[in-house]
Amino acid sequence: MSGGYFNYGCFRILQFADDLKHEIEINGDDSIDGFGDRIGQDFDQETLSRLVAAHKIIDTAGKLAREVEWLYSGDHGDESFCRIMDDILPASAA
Repeated sequence: MSGGYFNYGCFRILQFADDLKHEIEINGDDSIDGFGDRIGQDFDQETLSRLVAAHKIIDTAGKLAREVEWLYSGDHGDESFCRIMDDILPASAA
């Protein structure tokens, strides 16, 4: 898996998804960081629910971007690309 056709942009999307997941997990954390700021954001449940939904979409987008990156880089053929895409993206969402 060499990738690189799109300068590994897929990993920026996946990193954003990981960072968002972490922020969701620490949402209610009352701890104080080294700068005296509260660690968690304390968003309400409705906002948190929408953040979780957004995370799922962003994470899926990152996975799709990674497979496109590998296809254009020659790490996938048509058949393996389509099979993996079907695994990531259910037929009803395509």
